[in-house]
Amino acid sequence: MSNYMDRIDRLRERYLNTRVDMDVYNAKYLTEGFKETEGQPWIIQKATGYLHQCQKKNIYILDDELLVGGAGFKPRAGILCADSSCSILDRELDTISTREFDPFYLSEEGKKVFKEEVSDYWKNRCVLDRWQAMAPDDMKLLRDNGMIYIDRKAVRGYGETTPAWDLILSEGIGGIREKAVAALAQLDDAKVGDLEKIQFLKSEIIVCDGIITLANRHADLAELMASDCKDPIRKAELEKIAAVCRRVPEYPATSYHEALQSILFYEYAIYMEQNASSYNLGRIDQYLYPYFRADIDNGVITKDEAQELLDCLWIKIAELSLFQDEVTAQFAAGYCVTIQVTAGGIDQYGNDAVNELSYMVIQATMDVKLKEPNMSVRYSIAKNPDSFLQKACEANRMGLTMPAVYHDDAGIRMMLNKGVPLSEAWDWNPCGCVETNLSGRMKQYTDMADVNMGGIIEMALNDGVSRKTGARVSVSTGDAKSFKTFDDFFEAVKAHIRYFVDVIVSGNQLLDYLSMNYRPVPVLSLGFPDCLESATDYSMGGAKYNCGGGVITVGQADIINSLAAVRNLVFDEKKVSMDELCQALAANFEGYEEIQELCLEAPKYGNDDERADWIVGEVFTYVVDEFEKYDTKFGKMTTGMLPVSGNTPIGAWVGALPSGRKAWTPLTDGIGATGGTDKNGPSALLKSVSHIPHARYTQGTQLNMKLEPSILEGQRGISHMMNLLKTLCTLDVYHVQFNVVDREVLIDAQKHPENHRGLLIRVAGYTAFYIELGKEVQDEIIGRTAIGGWVS
Repeated sequence: MSNYMDRIDRLRERYLNTRVDMDVYNAKYLTEGFKETEGQPWIIQKATGYLHQCQKKNIYILDDELLVGGAGFKPRAGILCADSSCSILDRELDTISTREFDPFYLSEEGKKVFKEEVSDYWKNRCVLDRWQAMAPDDMKLLRDNGMIYIDRKAVRGYGETTPAWDLILSEGIGGIREKAVAALAQLDDAKVGDLEKIQFLKSEIIVCDGIITLANRHADLAELMASDCKDPIRKAELEKIAAVCRRVPEYPATSYHEALQSILFYEYAIYMEQNASSYNLGRIDQYLYPYFRADIDNGVITKDEAQELLDCLWIKIAELSLFQDEVTAQFAAGYCVTIQVTAGGIDQYGNDAVNELSYMVIQATMDVKLKEPNMSVRYSIAKNPDSFLQKACEANRMGLTMPAVYHDDAGIRMMLNKGVPLSEAWDWNPCGCVETNLSGRMKQYTDMADVNMGGIIEMALNDGVSRKTGARVSVSTGDAKSFKTFDDFFEAVKAHIRYFVDVIVSGNQLLDYLSMNYRPVPVLSLGFPDCLESATDYSMGGAKYNCGGGVITVGQADIINSLAAVRNLVFDEKKVSMDELCQALAANFEGYEEIQELCLEAPKYGNDDERADWIVGEVFTYVVDEFEKYDTKFGKMTTGMLPVSGNTPIGAWVGALPSGRKAWTPLTDGIGATGGTDKNGPSALLKSVSHIPHARYTQGTQLNMKLEPSILEGQRGISHMMNLLKTLCTLDVYHVQFNVVDREVLIDAQKHPENHRGLLIRVAGYTAFYIELGKEVQDEIIGRTAIGGWVS
């Protein structure tokens, strides 16, 4: 083991022993800034509040750190973004420390600060309160009956985006500030439209001052610590930290170390501005490579020293902990910030983009063994070398759940479908869970709502009435017993899809309205050059490409298996009448066990069985066609298949289904088969999955596969895994990620969590520590099919 791993192991151990706390102090300083600028434009208030945060927040430099900073007052702290969702803490003040999903420890002092200095100011002002007050009745009805989940983006802010990291590194925050000052001097507030631009540019200058101030505070602290340090080695490290923080991110990075620190400071900066997931690091092996290559070639740094610094970045990114309300946390459990970082793919000429740093990016994940950043590879079967794919497989064999592997060509086509020309689409990066993004050029919400696909089947069979609540929540499509043909039933399903889509889009329009008026992001806008060029905030569409809200379909296998069962059992083979099926479903199959057995034996998605797979393309094309009929302020609505952990809480609202699934149990995760129903091996699963119109689902499609460790032993196991990934590309499937773990280990971790502190698990498009998940999510993961061989 290299010597650098001694430091990394100590940093990792400290991380694992650090409690997750709630930070209300950033909210306190933000509120002070808003009060100081009362009556001024909201964006100026936001920028001033941010400046207060940078001037006043607690800062720290811990032992062994080479890269420094933090979004909260301590490592692993959730940030309360008061202007977005202050009222969460009003409701959960006494339960936030002990709630089931993602608890955050809040001290008595923190409670006092919140109640006395934050809470009252934001009542009915924060975005969440405005969202609740203005929510359309039909949207609330679907939401409150579990047919959609649509509060996530009112609870947390923007995210699912990637700044222009090359710009941050090459120009520095100071250089961007100078551009804003120059642009401001050219404007005249007597000219129509210039007043808004003036306010935006002023806000940019204010937040630049904040970021630079915060970096210099770290430099001051490092100098102070160095002056008192008796250890000559640590003293030199602290002096280096001080020098680096004095330069970046204010000035352009001139070294590999400076580049990494600049990245970290800006990553923390945008997270401090707005608690949200997925402020992605993007194609780090591309934009960081020139700094790495120059320092290696000039003898400034060794390969091990470069790896050590990259590993330090990984640990500092992992310290971020996403704060959500207790309901939203069920849909994305595990404190996941899902900050994607990717390697590989192609360059602007269509050539292999893999370089030495690409392997080091994978190695960083292998070294730190933490849940963040969400590491992935873009794999071009035509251009990337086998050695790169092998490295990715070796990391997965370690049980790290990463990297996820993306079929490069499919990702490029998704970008084309978002309206990005091929001249730029080649530069796409995976984002968040499995979404697609374009560094410094694309604004998007990728998961503004979740659609309950199992619920749509229930609506069609129960005339729009919830089995759980008895309330009519969707349109009336008639008594299911009156359906004479499968087409009649399918038309009912389509009617509910149309209704759900219309209601969700109305919610999206409200979200856009609130975000444009009450959710400016001047810090994030710094990372989007078109925002500065047009003097338009990111929230107002200042990015080069703007996408309509992204909607996530949950329960792909559930709707497919249910459609297949109804067609086969009721209409084709006539083994059961629609009346009998509906009675069995209403009774949750109790007393109707023979009918449940027929349902379970019906053809199942995931087995390359045409009797189930025939409807896949049709139903999911219909869904995306319906969403794309709607325009928004920022373009056509978009779709994806990435349920995070939402398949578990959403399933709790759905009664029994024709697939044979019992009531109130989780829906199926991602785009894979229902656990235990795919029996023909991994190739058959991929062939079923290939029927999905992946490129139409521009926010990504997420495939989980669980492998038994024994099948990956030796070079033969790795070779089989590589062949599987090449097959995925050949079949034009967009994405796959792996859990390589024994079922017995998962069960033991439930019983003895103290013995499995570092056990990583792939929940959906993100990785979490298994012991930090709720039991329902753990049980769903245990129930997933474990592949024990490469052929059926």
